[in-house]
Amino acid sequence: MVFTATSTEVEPPRTLTVKAAKELFVLPQADHSSGRLRPITHDPSSNVDFGAEVYDIDLNNFTSADFEFISDALHKHKLLVFKGQPAMLTPQQQYKLTSSFDPDETTGGFAHGADPYLTTYNGVDIYGLDKRPAIPCQPQVHILGRGEVPRNHYQFPPNFKVKGIDHTDFHLPPHIPQEERESGASRFYQWHWDGSLYNIPPPRVGCLLAVQTPRGPDVTVRWDDGTGSEMTIAPGATAMVAGSRALALLDDETRNVVMNSRIQYAPHAFQWMSTAHSTRLGHLLETEGKEMPLEKLSLWEESKLCIYPMVWTNPKTGEKSLQVHGQGAHKLYLKDSADGVERVIDDLKEVRAFMHKIMRPVLSPENIYAHRHMEQDVILWYNRALWHSITEFPESYGPRIMHQCNVAASDHPSG
Repeated sequence: MVFTATSTEVEPPRTLTVKAAKELFVLPQADHSSGRLRPITHDPSSNVDFGAEVYDIDLNNFTSADFEFISDALHKHKLLVFKGQPAMLTPQQQYKLTSSFDPDETTGGFAHGADPYLTTYNGVDIYGLDKRPAIPCQPQVHILGRGEVPRNHYQFPPNFKVKGIDHTDFHLPPHIPQEERESGASRFYQWHWDGSLYNIPPPRVGCLLAVQTPRGPDVTVRWDDGTGSEMTIAPGATAMVAGSRALALLDDETRNVVMNSRIQYAPHAFQWMSTAHSTRLGHLLETEGKEMPLEKLSLWEESKLCIYPMVWTNPKTGEKSLQVHGQGAHKLYLKDSADGVERVIDDLKEVRAFMHKIMRPVLSPENIYAHRHMEQDVILWYNRALWHSITEFPESYGPRIMHQCNVAASDHPSG
């Protein structure tokens, strides 16, 4: 069953709260054999070793036993693609699935904090940003992508359009000329894991439902960093790399440093970086002195700064992953052993040189999985083991409408 722009959705009955989600999660047990798992087969030239497809689990009606199966599979494979969904996943069920990974979390807050007011339609207030509006009936679920949402799409007004990302607004010039973009030239926008980088713990998982996908030939992603690297991917694909692979690619000395070191992220990091330029590869900020001065940011507190280890551990498998957000990095605390002397790096040029050293090796085509979204499929990823990036595609290919859910965790990463 394919969802199109002319489909009419049934209005969901109510917002699902954290309490309701956890109460509804007490469901009859189901036989694990009903879920079939198939590891994704990657190209022989690829070094990607994560990802699996899941069949025969209806996410609109998953059971507690289904969830146990999903959780074990996700921690092992880091990315799950749910195929053959009999109906479009509802926002309430998407939130229920995502929030179930953190039974200790009780606030149900969006991973980036409270959304601002956006608009009102038919007496319903809609919150969020024009590039990330929240679905009113389940505000932890946001619409991402670009273009007009389908007709009668929950409580959104007719002809409501989501503003897409555009590298010309963020990346260092020169930008890809418009005529080349319309011919299929593309970029990675921002390599990251989901999280506010200030005060709020980053989600354990992310969940993305493909409502509408762009129609057109594959696009060519350009590195534009002087290496000449390119990669052909599906239009609107979500690109991913494994933090475990990033860690494995480091030389022994550097790996020893990151295993014992921490990063301090900027206060209100996304506000701080909003006036700066990203590198063309989307992994760092350019050091031009254009970051918003700390004294001009929204009020912030030293005690709410996020200082995270560079390497995080999978709680079920014990696997180590290099999990860093290069653009938000503000200060480094480097040690080459657990009891070594800590060296503090607060010069942004030095901070970014080190971040480039540890991030760039994995950002090569053979290490990147670019997921080709299919309408009505759902992807679920372990946010504490993968990095991901949005990719651009020609406007002539039509809308890309995705429902994303990520929920602030009950804990900060501790290594």
